[in-house]
Amino acid sequence: MHENIREQPTAAAAGSVPIAVVVGSWLPFSETFIFDLLRRQRRTRAWVIAGARTRDAERFPYAPVTHLGPIERVGFRYAGLAPGVTRALERSEARLVLAHFGLNGAFVLPFARRRGLPLVVMFHGHDVGGLLACNRASPRYFRYQRSARELFEYASLLLCASEDLRENLRLCGAPEHKLAVHHLGIDVERLEPAPREPRPPTVLMVGRCVEKKGMSYGLRAFCRLRQRIPEARLRVIGDGPLRSRLCREASALGIAEATTFLGSLAHSRVLEEMRGAHVLLTPSITTASGDRESGVIVLKEAGALGLPVVATRHGGIPEIVEHERTGLLVEERAVPELAEALTCLFQRPELAARLGAAARQKVLCTFDNRTRVPEFEQTLLRVL
Repeated sequence: MHENIREQPTAAAAGSVPIAVVVGSWLPFSETFIFDLLRRQRRTRAWVIAGARTRDAERFPYAPVTHLGPIERVGFRYAGLAPGVTRALERSEARLVLAHFGLNGAFVLPFARRRGLPLVVMFHGHDVGGLLACNRASPRYFRYQRSARELFEYASLLLCASEDLRENLRLCGAPEHKLAVHHLGIDVERLEPAPREPRPPTVLMVGRCVEKKGMSYGLRAFCRLRQRIPEARLRVIGDGPLRSRLCREASALGIAEATTFLGSLAHSRVLEEMRGAHVLLTPSITTASGDRESGVIVLKEAGALGLPVVATRHGGIPEIVEHERTGLLVEERAVPELAEALTCLFQRPELAARLGAAARQKVLCTFDNRTRVPEFEQTLLRVL
């Protein structure tokens, strides 16, 4: 077990309420929304308990963070025994435990119960799909499924990152009176629209190279777009288990010379790429295991930058992108429709500009962290 408890200036006010925040690891790029929440909290001060430490941890400077070693991690996840977790809860004097993702809620449940602490669990996507019957024999979700009813009974509040997740969690047996929705926000004040660079028509895809991101469908849609707009270019940000397969698919489709796989980038670089693109393509799908999107931060950032979006009617996306008002939506896996929507935005720049401007206004009104984080803290404090 390793602890990062060096003094770190925080913005939490004197007299703020101590809480413990449980995450799977500190911190993958796909979960930067957790970092954004923590550094904006004022009425609460968090001690983070992380099951592991990522190689990118230094990019997210925050303290205190308790990282569990390999042996403690096993005890934490499968036996409800981990001295480091117990010590962190004691030293933090936490009055409440907040677990991001349902699995972490199940892991920390025995520790919260032993200390009599209220538990809030926030669900983000795969953790709801993991409760489906099709995942009953999955090693990843086996213990989680067995403890789900107990988790629902003990938890004071079950937060969901979208209305879509809330409904699916209800169908999985969660008590309706404990369910609530919190739409994650972004730091809008750092995201000002900028003129598009004079580069060829550029489509951007951002996300981990995993099945639910639907990037294979995005490649096929881009291939069709090239038949109409040969000078179009595609840039793909993200890494993951499917990256090599996607590279091979781009070659097979004959679009390799027009497609650049950039890998995982720092957030500042992602924003640079978004400012240079003309359209963000988010072709997400629901997987056979029930994995799905919820808050999709990159869609909110695109909106803040005035970048028009083509996406799918999937998960929580329609709660962010309104069809023909702040972006264009098509059905999942609908490659011809994705290509047609992309073509439409390139051939009608006035429509692209109008959608981008409306998207920024929606983000300013709905997803600004200056209002979302205080509301999040108020939700936590109501539990106490």
